[in-house]
Amino acid sequence: MQVGKCAALCLLAFACSAGAAGAFKGTFSGTGRACNGTLHVRSQTIEWKSSFSTCRRSAYEVLETSQADGRQRMAFRLKAGGSKCLYEVLALEQVDGTDWTADGYPSLEAFRKKDLPDWRDSPLPERLVLECPMTRLD
Repeated sequence: MQVGKCAALCLLAFACSAGAAGAFKGTFSGTGRACNGTLHVRSQTIEWKSSFSTCRRSAYEVLETSQADGRQRMAFRLKAGGSKCLYEVLALEQVDGTDWTADGYPSLEAFRKKDLPDWRDSPLPERLVLECPMTRLD
């Protein structure tokens, strides 16, 4: 009986994690020198191809979800973005209607420390965050 309960809980946790991206699923287009490209968020994978970084299709873990002032935000940790991917964590936030912002963090540490004064606006490469305006296409 315990094995059955454990299996059911594991299945529920997986379903919640995979379904958590629901409102965020879609195709997003970025413009500008560093942001030109496409971000695809699917129920189980994420992929972001931009001017200077190619994060191949990867499974992800949802690190954070939040909603404040009508703005939704979700952060994804890529499980295998590939050698040409500059970002371990991607965060997507709805600004208004079809307007979104995608942030690329080079590491989990950079994501977790993003609000610390020494990290914000730091010129060090391991602390740089790419912030891209995006338009939802679907």
